[in-house]
Amino acid sequence: MIRNTKLPFVCALLLAYSSALPVMAQKPSKPAPPTPEEEFRAIEGKWHPLLAHEADANMTDRAEYQNSSVTISNKQFQWISADGKTLFSAACNWKHVGKPAWEVDLTPASDTKDQTTLPGIAVLYDKDILKISWRRTNLDKGRATNFNGNKEHTFLLLSRNPSAKPSGKANLVGQWQMLAALDDSFDKLGSGRTSAVAIFETDSFAWKSSPSAKGSGYAGGYVLDNSHQPTRIKFNVTFPPPGSGATPTPKDGLVPGILEFLDDDTLRLCYRESGWKSTDPPEARQYPEGFYSDGNINLWILRRAKP
Repeated sequence: MIRNTKLPFVCALLLAYSSALPVMAQKPSKPAPPTPEEEFRAIEGKWHPLLAHEADANMTDRAEYQNSSVTISNKQFQWISADGKTLFSAACNWKHVGKPAWEVDLTPASDTKDQTTLPGIAVLYDKDILKISWRRTNLDKGRATNFNGNKEHTFLLLSRNPSAKPSGKANLVGQWQMLAALDDSFDKLGSGRTSAVAIFETDSFAWKSSPSAKGSGYAGGYVLDNSHQPTRIKFNVTFPPPGSGATPTPKDGLVPGILEFLDDDTLRLCYRESGWKSTDPPEARQYPEGFYSDGNINLWILRRAKP
């Protein structure tokens, strides 16, 4: 009697314990990626340009483009100046393709029947950052697969939030997320999301493919000169070894650049990577005259990394 009474109890206990094991061993599941419909809902609405690069020039520094905004829907793309004038208007068609995340065809508003469609790409780089680029000339070459702001393309880097005025107390020291890295007007970060960062200490810097990467792509020291506007920055590149690589730095490693805070947590930095003679002394190397990219000048847009 006693054995018969205990057996069902033990079996029930074992059954309960065994059924709990899979639950206890389960790892927390990652949230499912958004569907194309969900992601496009995050794309629709009003955006503010951090960068508008076209024909090797930065349009956001032109008076008519300052404080402009872009409004996107599934049928319309509207770029409006601060005083309400239309800078660019187009009908648009969006298609989710994966890599890059979206293809977008823009047909600019025109009074003629012969309307031209400009093929483009877009990616929601972060929940509040959107990249979009389209071909504006030589349409027979087809749709680009990476973001360009060269002579054939327009490239917009858009933020959901407008930039606040910098307080004047912004600090360069810290870890910065790379939002765009234009070399020859071509965004070297590619058409997907990236974890590349620039890390500034008090007098040294490092560019890394991710915060946890063991090595650096570029590293060295730097000196700021706040007596000029915009602020000048002189890099002393120590890695890769100066004088080596496809586009070598001078053998002394000194590279001139400029930087400017768009707000306390958003920064643009421009540096000259070539365009000098090997015999030129450091003081003869010209600083960039604006925040743009071309065959000699590179441009970074960075945002302070969130803790």
